[in-house]
Amino acid sequence: MSEKTKFSIIGFPDFPVSVDKAFQNLTDKPSKSVGETLSDIWFLVFGGLSHLADKRRLQFAKDLELFRSELVQSLSEIPDENKAEPSIQITAQALENSKYCISEPELRQMFATLISSSMDKTKRNQVHPSFAEIIKQMSALDAKIIHTFKYGPSDGFPICKYGMSKKGELGYYTLLENVFLECPDESVFSCSLSISSLIRAGLINIPPNAYYGNPEYYKPFEEHEQFKTYQQQHPDFIIKLHKQRVCLTPLGCSFVNTCIPN
Repeated sequence: MSEKTKFSIIGFPDFPVSVDKAFQNLTDKPSKSVGETLSDIWFLVFGGLSHLADKRRLQFAKDLELFRSELVQSLSEIPDENKAEPSIQITAQALENSKYCISEPELRQMFATLISSSMDKTKRNQVHPSFAEIIKQMSALDAKIIHTFKYGPSDGFPICKYGMSKKGELGYYTLLENVFLECPDESVFSCSLSISSLIRAGLINIPPNAYYGNPEYYKPFEEHEQFKTYQQQHPDFIIKLHKQRVCLTPLGCSFVNTCIPN
C-alpha cells in the first residue's frame, strides 16, 4: 500500500495504517466485492467534505477515524458466510446522515451497527430505510433511553403522568407527562422530552389503559423528588400519578435488534 492510503479522505489527515488495513481485509476473498462497495460509498459521502476551521477539521477527522474503526470492528464480527453486499439505500443514507452527529459516540456507534446489520444476511431483513433518518434526529439521551429497551423486560417499563386535582373532584390537571425513571442520572424533564421524541419516531408506545398490577412498580414515582416538589408547590391540591406502561413497537423491536450495539 502506498504512503497515501487507499482509504484516505480528501482534506483530512491520513488515517493510521492499522485502520486502513482493517478495511483492506474486507476486500480479501470471500468478501472482496462487499469491502470494495462499502469503500466506494464511504468515499462518495465523506470525500468532498470541507471544513474551514482547523480545530473543527481535526476533531472531525478524529471522530471520523473512530467511526471507521467502530464500523470495521462491527463488520469483523459478521461470519464470512453471512456477509452480504451493502445496500446502497441503507449504507449511503447512514453514512450521509452520520456526518451531522458523528461527534456523539452513542449515535456514531448506532450508525456503525446499522450498516453492519444491513450487510448481515441474518439481520438485513429487519433493517428499515427509515432507521438512518431516525438516528440522525436523535439526541444522546434518546439513544441512551432506547438502549435500555434492548436489555430491559420484554413487556416494557413502568411510566406515568403526574397530575393534580382539587379535593373531592375526580378530574385532574396534568403537570408532567412521560415520567420515566430508568435513567436516574437524567432529569425527569429531559427524559420526558426524549420519550416524546421516541414515540414520535414510532419506536416506543404507551398503550391506553395499560399498566402493571404490582403497586411496587410505581412506588419510586411517588417517592421521587419531583413528585414531592409538586406537593410542596400545590398544598391545596392532591398530587397523584396516572399509572402507565411504555414498550417497544414492532418497528422499535427491529430498530434495537439492528441499530443498538451489543
